[in-house]
Amino acid sequence: MTADPGEVAAANLAGRLHRSQRGVVLDGLFWAVWVLAAAIVAVGVVAVVKSGFTASALAAVAVAVVTAAGAIRFSVRRCAEFREPLTVVAGPAHDFGAGPITDDYPIGVKHTPRGPGEIERWQLRAGGRTYPVPRALWDRMVAERITAVCVLENRRRLVNIIGAR
Repeated sequence: MTADPGEVAAANLAGRLHRSQRGVVLDGLFWAVWVLAAAIVAVGVVAVVKSGFTASALAAVAVAVVTAAGAIRFSVRRCAEFREPLTVVAGPAHDFGAGPITDDYPIGVKHTPRGPGEIERWQLRAGGRTYPVPRALWDRMVAERITAVCVLENRRRLVNIIGAR
């Protein structure tokens, strides 16, 4: 589902996630926890079916119950983040180039090119915190322009950059 960028921007500026941005909260870790929990529950069920209610089968079932409870707790906490407000930081974005990012500007950006023994990194500093910037969002960033940066504060994850291009 492709969402209208204006609709997404309006939702983000209002302080909430748009429904098309579910992947920010329900990322790979969320699904990996559920796949692992399902595998452990399957092992517990197979143990009971194969060997009956022996001590080792009951131990496998106990591990499966604890794992399922942990996965449910993790999921409830993650899904609660859909209702949390986004933090919006607006102001001019300044490119710090090779220097360190400071809080002299509301939004500071820095690109570290790939060098020998280094990986290419994009960073953004807003509201006193530094966030890694995904390549897709970095392409929207234009220095020395008024920009709004939307951040999911609890996850410390950059959600959207609005007004750059």
